[in-house]
Amino acid sequence: MNITGIIAEYNPFHNGHQYQLEEARRLTNADYLIVIMNGNFMQRGIPAYWNKYTRAAMALRQGADAVIELPVLYGTASAEFFALGGVRLLHQLGIVTHLCFGCETKDTELLLSIADLLHREPDAFRARLTQELARGNSFPKARARSILDSLESISVAYTETEVEELLTKPNTILALEYLKALMQTHSNIQPLPCLRTDTGYHEIHLSDGFSSATAIREVYAKQGCTSALQNTVPPYVYEKLLHDFQNRSPIEMDAFYPLLQYSLWKPQHPLSDYLDVSTDMANRIQAVFRPEYNFSQLIEAIINKQYTYTRIYRSLLHILLDIRKEELAAQLAGETMHYARLLGFRKESSALLKKLQEHSELPLITRVADSLRTMREQGNAAGARLLELDMSCSHLYEQTVVNQYGGSAINEYTAGIIIDDSSYDSVS
Repeated sequence: MNITGIIAEYNPFHNGHQYQLEEARRLTNADYLIVIMNGNFMQRGIPAYWNKYTRAAMALRQGADAVIELPVLYGTASAEFFALGGVRLLHQLGIVTHLCFGCETKDTELLLSIADLLHREPDAFRARLTQELARGNSFPKARARSILDSLESISVAYTETEVEELLTKPNTILALEYLKALMQTHSNIQPLPCLRTDTGYHEIHLSDGFSSATAIREVYAKQGCTSALQNTVPPYVYEKLLHDFQNRSPIEMDAFYPLLQYSLWKPQHPLSDYLDVSTDMANRIQAVFRPEYNFSQLIEAIINKQYTYTRIYRSLLHILLDIRKEELAAQLAGETMHYARLLGFRKESSALLKKLQEHSELPLITRVADSLRTMREQGNAAGARLLELDMSCSHLYEQTVVNQYGGSAINEYTAGIIIDDSSYDSVS
């Protein structure tokens, strides 16, 4: 039996994502598709425009057989730890045979060769990289030259410019981290790159058929559910977007800013304790922070050549959510994900849940309160901390939704899982 895993955010689910699901099922002859999906906060340091239950429902309606939540500690981390968390989850489920991921190239051998080199980091490679950086080359250029110098087979087939450009592509960066994580976990899961079909991860303009999630969010926030946007997502997803607009979404970082201001004005811990916050960045944040700034003004005050927007966003999000370096280090040392939190599944795929219960190294969580109590009783303090962090971050998100739009908040301790009993629509 073939069971294919996908690690995703679906913020929101769009036509490109459905293409990937269908390609993953076709190329691996998959009996089931399991999606590991971020919760209410994203890897680039922003809140999800739509909550995790809405996004899980989108994925299930469009063909995913089960959606499992990636814990926020990993979901908001750098590409290395985001990938490691997702791969560890898939590996410890015990039944996943393939991992499908979007990428800007389908050359699996190229990706595997580079990933293996970056995973091993032999002395000659590190020395060449140090030498190239000392010559004043940018990190992407220095790394490309060092890779070509270390891997003769690649140097024959690709130019320095081609390798350098490929290594700056967001999905290729993630793809390499997925491959490194498979190597680190000694997993037998087979990797399968799926060539991206949209206009680019950071593209902010819509195009017919396939558009990036960034472009869709940009239009949704400023113009709502336009006819142009309708062409970029499956019909069911468009209905969800239309229903939630100015009702429960969009949710942007500005809505959390008063809490972030308080966290910066009176931090509970030194800022350098938080994940992604170096001592230099902590000093810079404290030097430029002004209570009268809005969120955008704070970002512009912090940014310089050393720090990208994404790095700053992630750092500030970790301060807001109280996610510290020591917790990630402790979780990584444990070499386990502790649990698999099920957000939903397709009713016709209920046999998949039985297989998970039979073969998974991890308990499958369907009722949070019961699972948290069990972990505490069994002395699994690390697992309880990981789940408690998920709960507190989700409740903060829901409280922010209520503050902005009214209505009722979803209580993580009583929320049920989604069971989709419909047939899904194909975009192809």
